[in-house]
Amino acid sequence: MFVRNFMTREVFTLSPDQTCREALRELRQRHIRRAAVLDRNRLVGIITERDLFHVLPGTPAQTSTKAGETALDIPIKYVMTTQPKTLHPNDHLESAARLMLKHRIGGVPVVEEGKVKGIITESDIFRALWSILVPETGCRIIFDEFDDTDMRVKDYVELCQKHGCRINSFLRCLRPEGGNTYYLCIEGEEVNALIDELWAESITVLSVERESPTGVFPRWRKP
Repeated sequence: MFVRNFMTREVFTLSPDQTCREALRELRQRHIRRAAVLDRNRLVGIITERDLFHVLPGTPAQTSTKAGETALDIPIKYVMTTQPKTLHPNDHLESAARLMLKHRIGGVPVVEEGKVKGIITESDIFRALWSILVPETGCRIIFDEFDDTDMRVKDYVELCQKHGCRINSFLRCLRPEGGNTYYLCIEGEEVNALIDELWAESITVLSVERESPTGVFPRWRKP
């Protein structure tokens, strides 16, 4: 999955000479926490609510003082983060998550050929994860595989194909104690037969969650 598939394309921007007062007002009106700062269409920085709160008074009463007014009138070029981290539209989504975690930032401008094409935030990554883990239709199967099994990822794919099941998503998590836990989202008419064959291969099916008419996935466990 690529950054371009999940980034926000309509990016609100500010100019470096706009004041902290203007920046804070715009961020609050738009219900966003950051904005790219452009000078002649070139990315020169990023300004966040946190950056503004570092220089602005803490209360409305303080804002109305002379010192508060002075702080509000500071151009954001003196407050913004210069040379911000950036991503390319073709970067993998995991690169975005790794960058945010490493540098403890909540959003990254997406730049291609010197132009801002979008911005990707923590919320965008959460939505991407949600779309993978919570399908609109079908069945979710979680199962454990131990080190002594002969099954491989391709074997599970072939097993789904054998039973006419379409794979929506398939994730593998390595367990610290050894073996793997799999998360399989599928659709098809022979899900029960697939589950039975997993058990026949000494695979421990932890839970099966099926879509119901109410949109809820009730959980089933093997006795």
